[in-house]
Amino acid sequence: MSDASPSSKWAYRLLFVLLVVFIIFVRLIPLQTTPAVWAMPDLLICIVFAWVLRRPDYVPILLIAGVVLTLDFLFLRPPGLMAALVVLGAEFLRARIHTVRELPFSLEWGMVAGVITGIMIANRIVLILVMSPRPPLGLSLFQLFATLAAYPLVVAFSRYALGIRKFSPGETDALGHRI
Repeated sequence: MSDASPSSKWAYRLLFVLLVVFIIFVRLIPLQTTPAVWAMPDLLICIVFAWVLRRPDYVPILLIAGVVLTLDFLFLRPPGLMAALVVLGAEFLRARIHTVRELPFSLEWGMVAGVITGIMIANRIVLILVMSPRPPLGLSLFQLFATLAAYPLVVAFSRYALGIRKFSPGETDALGHRI
């Protein structure tokens, strides 16, 4: 039996929202007054993808869309662009849960890296097409590589600190359905 009872699902959803609030807080506090020469990794994307591949019921699509749309407004990004791209990436990964759970972590990381890279490229192309201001290419590439490097750390934190693990084959949910 799975430990994902309805009350624990809501607890993990609340934990997800609290992690997002913490990420927002850290990114919005003024740590320096000069323009940044490096970019922080996009930890929200890492958390969303790590949780979608481990426990997709903890992060429903509307929660992901609402959280990323809120971040679009707070970080003054084009509203809905990154939210749509992250939702598409999360649903792409959600559709491959049964394949990924049997893969070693290195292949999972490679698949997530491809999705994150696709999101960053699509975001950049759309910003170019609509002639919207965008960060310098070097800064975007640094953020991409920092995000890819942060993914294993987020997975380790989720697994060992928060107890979010992959479904095992044959595992059932709280109602007895196979996952």
